[in-house]
Amino acid sequence: MNLRLHLSIIILSLTALLLAPLVALSAAVNRPFPQSANFSGYGFRPANFTQAQLDSAVSNFWVSWKRNYLAPSTKVPGDYKVNYDRTGATVSEAVGYGMLLSVYLAGADADAKNCFDGLNRFRKRYPSNINPGLMCWKIPANENSVNDDCATDGDLDMALALLLAHRQWGDIAYLSEATNYINAIAAGLVRSDYSLRLGDWNSAAGQTRPSDFMPAHFRSFCLATGNGFWTNVENKCYAILEQLQTNSAPATGLTPDFSVVATNMWIPASANFLEGSHDGHYYYNSCRVPWRIGWAAWHYDDARARRVLSRFMAWTVSHHAAPANFKAGYKLDGSNISGNGYDTACFISPTGVAAMVTTNQTWLNSAFTYGNTKREAYYEDSVSLLSMLVMSGNAWLLLPTNPPPRIFQCSPGVGGNFVLSGTAPAGETFRVFAATDPSLPMSNWIPIESGTAAGGGFTFADLLASNFPRRYYRVGAP
Repeated sequence: MNLRLHLSIIILSLTALLLAPLVALSAAVNRPFPQSANFSGYGFRPANFTQAQLDSAVSNFWVSWKRNYLAPSTKVPGDYKVNYDRTGATVSEAVGYGMLLSVYLAGADADAKNCFDGLNRFRKRYPSNINPGLMCWKIPANENSVNDDCATDGDLDMALALLLAHRQWGDIAYLSEATNYINAIAAGLVRSDYSLRLGDWNSAAGQTRPSDFMPAHFRSFCLATGNGFWTNVENKCYAILEQLQTNSAPATGLTPDFSVVATNMWIPASANFLEGSHDGHYYYNSCRVPWRIGWAAWHYDDARARRVLSRFMAWTVSHHAAPANFKAGYKLDGSNISGNGYDTACFISPTGVAAMVTTNQTWLNSAFTYGNTKREAYYEDSVSLLSMLVMSGNAWLLLPTNPPPRIFQCSPGVGGNFVLSGTAPAGETFRVFAATDPSLPMSNWIPIESGTAAGGGFTFADLLASNFPRRYYRVGAP
């Protein structure tokens, strides 16, 4: 949020100073789930459910997800982890998913902030041994200290979750943590050509994982920090996807699990490059690409994202009668890989996000229905729930066009009180705080008004102003 000095007025013996907008420490939920009515997005939503049913499907899935996978730390009371393999071990990817879901489901779940904070504390206990600003990628069930490095996707999700937490709960400490995290990612996970490393251990040039391409994250990082570095990262991701689709999958739009550079071109990695025989296929990493790229198309109306997904969906709908026919892995030419003869939500639910931004209503309806009825294991359920969050219209992000609210007028009211008027984008949540000393920490400022701006403005009366010889105000958007 941009900080701006708005107005100073002296009325009789009382002084009303309207200071730069900041956000106080508070557990208030500023964007309670559901937010589907406040973010229209750029694409369809499932038409075979009412909006209330879409929202309920997501919140009910969250209850199930939380019961099955969110686990208390065995070493630090109050901390949480995500049980990703049913043994109590966890990975940074899982913690990132948990932090994102906790932010988005706040309001529907009164305990969401405790979950988020517990996960955040847990991730800070396990820094990477290369860049301590990042998280070690895997933590054993016994939660003993680990001397290991990071994986890019988990850190990206956790950094975005901290940005969203600042908007959700208004604590500026989240923004500070997010900024430090984003800087650590820039230093440790992005090469000089703006391509993404696989982790902070990945010193070799020309190696990346397309499922780490999260343009919605990078746009949010840029909006939060004002650093055009992240625009370059976003552009690089799209450029690599264009090369991969055009040269390696022109008939399908499929992307590989891993990609490398050969003769100055990004190509699919060879078998057993890092994880197994399917490293160059559309498999359990790249199945997330339609969700990640579709999120950017839906929220930011990015034509590049929509173009990438249009190629993918053209092949998808021409070769599959319905989402349930989409199998668990393909070669980039669209032929089957060995052992893919089953359906699973981590492959199918993301296609629903692609359908919503390529305006395929029938496929979208069926994909959401599939995700709503399918329950599997940690990874499948996590990717499916996060995809349904987007499909339902609830995966809000930072917006570039909303200026911060500001107070522009302070007028005397009855009995020496003040009537304050301000501007804010229609539908934007605003919060006003007051204090008698501007040097006080924000935790000591008193919230005196909150609400949603209507018609681009708001007005309220400070009925306690006459009790103080001097009164300072701050206004901000969560």
